[in-house]
Amino acid sequence: MTLRGLTWDHPRAYRPLQAFAAHRPDIAVSWDRQSLADFEARPIATLAQRYDLMIIDHPGLGAAIATNALQPLDQLIPADLLAAWQAASVGSTWASYTMIATTGPATTGPGITGPGTMGAGQQWAVPVDAATQVSVFRPDLLAAPPRDWAGVPTFARQHRTALCLGGPHALLTLLAMCAPAQPGPPSGPDLLPPLAAAAALDILRAVWAVADQEWSLADPIAVHGALAAGTVAYCPLAYGYASYAQPTAAHHALAWADAPTFGAARPGSVLGGTGLAVSAPRRPDRAEVRGFLTAFLAPDVQAGLVPAAGGQPAMAVAWDSAAVDRAWGGYYSAVRRSLDAAWVRPRADGWIALQDRASALVRAVITGQASAHETITWLNASYRELTRPERAEAGTT
Repeated sequence: MTLRGLTWDHPRAYRPLQAFAAHRPDIAVSWDRQSLADFEARPIATLAQRYDLMIIDHPGLGAAIATNALQPLDQLIPADLLAAWQAASVGSTWASYTMIATTGPATTGPGITGPGTMGAGQQWAVPVDAATQVSVFRPDLLAAPPRDWAGVPTFARQHRTALCLGGPHALLTLLAMCAPAQPGPPSGPDLLPPLAAAAALDILRAVWAVADQEWSLADPIAVHGALAAGTVAYCPLAYGYASYAQPTAAHHALAWADAPTFGAARPGSVLGGTGLAVSAPRRPDRAEVRGFLTAFLAPDVQAGLVPAAGGQPAMAVAWDSAAVDRAWGGYYSAVRRSLDAAWVRPRADGWIALQDRASALVRAVITGQASAHETITWLNASYRELTRPERAEAGTT
């Protein structure tokens, strides 16, 4: 029997899977692709009706659990193997897919239990791609980007600059800037510290005023493409793609640096990347799922085949490899501090819809079409409503 899988439509995502299929033809998985926009917004519950294995984004986890779309890996994979994969993962990639279900059997394990607390939970996906927001620039045009957001507006006046505000990324930029003020998911009622958020929006408006505004409304893939083509020279914050470190006949090589700081010593970044989850409605064969995961997550595959194919593994064996780092222009060492410090987004049921609406409002503030104060007030009120205890217990959306 052939397992049916879904990944997202970028070489970083599908080429490692293609290379693994050639490496292990005895493990049969047929992979389809969806766009980055669909990957960020399409409900996992819809995908789980058609696919056995799904590459997912952790912010959609709450909705997926609430709709019984996923099988907890605790029911499929031996505990010692899960523990080994957890120990081998980098940053908070593993914890971002750990969450307590409000229904069904509970198991214990380290992770995030809700929007803002740490505790026991089940594992709902294995991280297979590690990414976070970092500065991106053309090393042939710039020596280095600013290390702090305070210097970005002046730098943007001197160099061709793009922000990254498309889709959810306007909100994610604001969250990244405010993350140093709250290193984990919010422990209080507010998503954003109002004073820090207002100051961050002032800086983003100043950068917008002198930036390439067309490319500033794009997603990270398009921004990287504009940088590689020479349209712009610098982006202060976008999810990094190591595959752009190697020049081609048509594109220049890019370089990366840690995310800028903002009011704290740690780089301000929001965790991205992907995890591999298993459909609950389709109930694929357990042995086949275990066989694929065990073979794909083997250290030699994660530190060899996957990065060689342009992937960004979530295993430390790749991130710690000097050979992998050299092969991809020093990408891994340049951004490791940002990855280790990256802020984990809420995974509450309803977060994706809130993220989309909030990003549109943040974009309007940055472009001078909405009030910063009203937007921050609305966002914090909406987050409090999303995460109020009685709502979470009722499982409402």
